[in-house]
Amino acid sequence: MYKKTKPRSVMELLNKNLSEREVAAILGCSRNTVSEIKELCRQQGMTWDDIQDMTDDGLYDILYPKKFKRTTNYVPVDYAYVHSELKKTGVTMKLLWEEYRDRCVSEGREYCAYPTFTVNYYKYTGEKNYTSHIQHKPGVEVEVDWSGPTMSYVDVDTGEIITAYLFVATLPYSQYGYVEATTDMKEKAWLECHVHMFEFFEGTPVKIVCDNLKTGVVSHPKKGEIILNDAYLALGEYYMTAIMPTGVKKPKQKASVEGSVGKIATAVIAKLRNEIFTSLGSLNSAIRKAVKEYNDRPFQKRDGSRSTVFNTQEKAYLRALPSVPYEVCEWSYGHKAGKNSHISFNKGQYSVPSRYIGCKVDVKYNSRLVFVYYNRSEIARHEILPKGIVNGVRTDESHLPFPLKKNKQAEDLIDAAREIGPNTFELIRRMYDEAKVKEQPTQTVVAILAIADTFTPDILEAACKKSLKQYHMPFYKTVYKAAENLNDQKELEKFKETNKTTGIVRGGDYYR
Repeated sequence: MYKKTKPRSVMELLNKNLSEREVAAILGCSRNTVSEIKELCRQQGMTWDDIQDMTDDGLYDILYPKKFKRTTNYVPVDYAYVHSELKKTGVTMKLLWEEYRDRCVSEGREYCAYPTFTVNYYKYTGEKNYTSHIQHKPGVEVEVDWSGPTMSYVDVDTGEIITAYLFVATLPYSQYGYVEATTDMKEKAWLECHVHMFEFFEGTPVKIVCDNLKTGVVSHPKKGEIILNDAYLALGEYYMTAIMPTGVKKPKQKASVEGSVGKIATAVIAKLRNEIFTSLGSLNSAIRKAVKEYNDRPFQKRDGSRSTVFNTQEKAYLRALPSVPYEVCEWSYGHKAGKNSHISFNKGQYSVPSRYIGCKVDVKYNSRLVFVYYNRSEIARHEILPKGIVNGVRTDESHLPFPLKKNKQAEDLIDAAREIGPNTFELIRRMYDEAKVKEQPTQTVVAILAIADTFTPDILEAACKKSLKQYHMPFYKTVYKAAENLNDQKELEKFKETNKTTGIVRGGDYYR
């Protein structure tokens, strides 16, 4: 990497949602250089907000301390003093730097730049394992976690005491909290709690800060890519919010929710400890009331309450919710695409593009749709087959490597019955109208219409008329038997017609 590349410019363009390739093309550097700078900033825990006031040289000192290290002659900063002063009300990093600068100027000595001042302070707090002074911005993030303490309710049918686990969420800026009880801590409960949380806040923040729990994070190495659970990642994409797990064993990276857990233990659990609940719904109803009191309670060291700060200062910065709430999906893995370009799933078959024949794909599904994924990319989408349908098929013709042989549709069969006669049409119409699934009577209808080929359309029409007089919904055998009897009668009448005169008829002329 050459020094002519400007890391500050790289981060500025990335902050504008340009891709790494686009940034590389604009700045005339390689994509690997852009990726390297992005990764180094991530390791340092620096975002664009942290470095936008820095110079390129200052940022180089941080990212490449050994390669571009320069000797400094400025007066050392007493960061222990800085850390203690930051705890005081109204004291900011900028104010402390200005005081340090003025003192150096009065003594005629060199001082460090403000970016160096702040970066070295963050290094100091990291080495000492201190918690630095953090100023949260409204609507930027929400911190979520499972509470360690639990609650319970009684199953009225069995008398069993069922443990309820608490999902806790906090907006760090306003400290506005949300709590929900669930019967387990599995993936579905985790995702549903997020959906309910967004509805409670009536908006979504820019990012979600969570712990490294298995229902959300697959892998979080010290170096390398963070791999999120597919379902959790899909929820984040739907609500256009970034999911950012904290570092392993670093609870201070989500201090707001960690602190809220203890406060909620008092505000909710202790407050409701003497009440008995007979369902999860009644427990959650009581929790909502207790959380409202917790949010409405005035602050001790500042004006207002969590509710007033949220409603007047933070709520406006949240993003609007989608018109349709996210429906939690489940996953099923390792389905092999067969030679007919279909996969088998839940006693049904769903088509995939023919180029994936022989590949193993994953299925995401909910109550309405089935999504098929290959290497985390969606390759097919179908409406889910109705319950009770066995060996049903959903096929997209564009997925097939060959033309689809189409079966006759219900409309075509009804039109064919209408051409034969009103009784045939009425019989076929009844079969389709009273079927629970539209396609169910198709095979029987085809068989009934084939009677016209076996005998004649007139015989089928007469057979349908006769059958409808006997039954509201005749079976195929009933219609076929009636057609067979009518055909026998027709053949008998034809035989009698051709054999009315028997013996030798010579006529009167023969005897002259």
